[in-house]
Order: sequence, then C-alpha cells, then structure tokens
Amino acid sequence: MKRSFFQKTFNLNLNLLFFALMTFSLSYGFRVLCNQIKGSSLLNSQSVFADIQTKLRVVEQYTQSIAYLLILIVIALILIELTQRIMKDSIWNYFKSFYQTLRLRQFLRQEEHSEPVMTIENQTVTRFNPILRSFNQAVSKCTVDVRKDSVSVFLKVPKTQQAQKLLREMEEHIKEEISSRNPKYYFSASNREKSKLWFTGAKR
Repeated sequence: MKRSFFQKTFNLNLNLLFFALMTFSLSYGFRVLCNQIKGSSLLNSQSVFADIQTKLRVVEQYTQSIAYLLILIVIALILIELTQRIMKDSIWNYFKSFYQTLRLRQFLRQEEHSEPVMTIENQTVTRFNPILRSFNQAVSKCTVDVRKDSVSVFLKVPKTQQAQKLLREMEEHIKEEISSRNPKYYFSASNREKSKLWFTGAKR
C-alpha cells in the first residue's frame, strides 16, 4: 500500500508550522535586541553598535521572510489536499482524518518515565525507558485517512525488537480503537509491509 497525499504531508505540515513558529520567535528576539541597542546611549557613541543594529535588522527580515514562506508552503499543501477532497471525497473527511490522527497518537503514546529511583547520594532520579521511547518515536508518525469508501491507518514499525513486540501486543486494541471511531467501516486484520503496518477499513 502507498500513503495518500494527506498521510505524506501531515507530519510535514506540523514540522513546517513548528519551524515557522521558531523563526517568528527568532525574528521577534532580533527586533527586541535592535530596539534595546537603539534606545541605549552606546548607539550614539560608537559606530560599531550602529553596524550591529543594521545587521540585526537584516537578519530579522530574513527570519521573518522564512517564517512567512514556511506558512505559505503549509497553506499550499492544505489547499491541494482540500481541492482533492472536494473533487473526489468530502472536506468533512479531511477534518475527521486530522482529528482521528491526533487522537490515535494520543491513544498510542506510552509514558516513557520509569519509577523514581533513589541514588547512593539520596537523590531522586527519574530514568527513561528506551523501549518506550523507541515505540513513541515510531507511533508519533501514524496517520488516519478517512474517505467515503475506506479508512486507512498507517503506523511505522519501531526498529527495536522489544518495541515491535509492544506494538504487536497492542494491535487488537488499535483495531478496536479505530473501529469504535468509524462504526460504518469494517476493518480487517493488520497488514505489515516491511517497516509499515496498515489497518484498512471498507464501508459496510
């Protein structure tokens, strides 16, 4: 099976929005720094600070432009998806896909922290479980694509054997979870293709 356009671009859009937010924050930080230099007496006494302010303004404009560009890319990708939905499916299914993807990720995520452990120095240390971390990294890429006639659920198989075992133990729970959210679809058993695990549902 191949991932749909929605499944290919969902994580990409989230990452682009994250980087856009970061670049906006950087741009704002440069603006604040420029204003601080502008309001100080150093700007009038030394030309080097005037040069620094000018360069910071340029960097601010570049970071702001990058942020706007990233947002425009996200908007373009979403518009392409919505256009495809209007022509072949339903816009409502796009929002259902978005919502169910976030809900399934929340359902699958495991708590990575172990119980706090007391060290010899009487300090409390919280250890991280590497198996659960590997599992969470894999399932954080899962996507649910709801269509008029079908539902496809994509999960990435973790790399470690222990994390894969955990995923296998959860397969029935995953199937039950997606079935409860899509009662009008009949879901077959999971299908693994190399490092991908699929659940597919057909309209009853």
